[in-house]
Amino acid sequence: MNYRELSILFEKLVKNECTEKEADEVLKLLSDRSYDSMFRQLVEKQFQETDEGLILNEESEEALNLQLEAILKSNLPSKKNIKKDFRGLQKWYMAATALLFIAVGAYLFKKNAPQNLVANNHQHKISFGGNKATLTLSNGKKIDLEDAANGAIAAQSNFTIKKTSAGVVVYQANVASGTVSSATAQPLFNTITTPYGGQYEVILPDGSKVWLNAASSIKFPAQFAANERMVELTGEAYFEVEKVFSPQKGSSKHERLPFVVLSGRQKIQVLGTRFNVNDYREENTVKTTLLEGSVKVNTLMEDDQHTANSAAMLKPGQQSDLDGGNFKVNAADTASAVAWKKGFFQFDNEDIHVVMRKISRWYNVQVEYRGDMRGKGFSGVISKYSDVTEVLKMLQLTGTVSFTINNRTIIVS
Repeated sequence: MNYRELSILFEKLVKNECTEKEADEVLKLLSDRSYDSMFRQLVEKQFQETDEGLILNEESEEALNLQLEAILKSNLPSKKNIKKDFRGLQKWYMAATALLFIAVGAYLFKKNAPQNLVANNHQHKISFGGNKATLTLSNGKKIDLEDAANGAIAAQSNFTIKKTSAGVVVYQANVASGTVSSATAQPLFNTITTPYGGQYEVILPDGSKVWLNAASSIKFPAQFAANERMVELTGEAYFEVEKVFSPQKGSSKHERLPFVVLSGRQKIQVLGTRFNVNDYREENTVKTTLLEGSVKVNTLMEDDQHTANSAAMLKPGQQSDLDGGNFKVNAADTASAVAWKKGFFQFDNEDIHVVMRKISRWYNVQVEYRGDMRGKGFSGVISKYSDVTEVLKMLQLTGTVSFTINNRTIIVS
């Protein structure tokens, strides 16, 4: 669930408009620590919009608790609104109480955050990223997807390319055309590229969905071949692959058309599944995380030091890691792997350079280092839509680094 969807659900909880099913969903999400920062952000926003307000300079934590409880109780449904739905009311109260503790945590985080983060140039506000990308058609024409109007924006190979009001690019087949081309048809390739500070969702000609992270690109034919569907990826993307059956003569009606993802250092063979691929050139490790279905990961060696490629079939909940010549499969933290898609950063004892590259890509900033950064690992979860200073304050809480912002450069020391 992304931030916008969670915001709508949260608003219904606050207004006591949650159904029992929706209250169940809130409780489920509250038990997933990867959503903590989103809930904190929503709670803080609610307090800011409430007459009682959240007094962040309050000295007494006991007084803060009383204040939060008063706001919580003010939202309890009246007896005439309960309608004998005690179970629904009980779940509503459980979810609201859990949010109370999140609110206290948000307050304590703000109270204890270091205040010596300095922005040397206040004229340049560093904004977080958004839906930004460029579509490059096979004829070389480039379309800025952020500025393009909603509706049809181009046509390619029996498909109309549309931009939806939600900021998604969709390849919609024209009447009587298919999702695959004949074996002799010359493919027309399109590319969608996100800049630093950008992300984008595209629905491919076969109906598969792809979410591109910042500084990434995907190249694909406007109409897939009859024997396989192949795309090329740089950077990071999350895939939900549609099941498509082979149209070739002699094929079983239940034979699925393979889907292949080529990245710089890997070839991933897919049938129908949900998975995340992280293959930024500047990162040492390539990570493929499987959430559903099955994929076969093949490494593609680029030098003469390794004579044989490695391969592994992943099961749901597994992640393959390719680090130089070392290839291994481990149990995955799937929430961490797809945190970027859900709208937040999740760091799990990550090296400061890896952390800052993620921040650099999303906020479109430069990073400089002062001093020895070896052995510094960081953990934490925070919304990608927070001000960059809030993200840096979270990292600075460790006491091992400090930050200075100079125009669009973050100096780590």
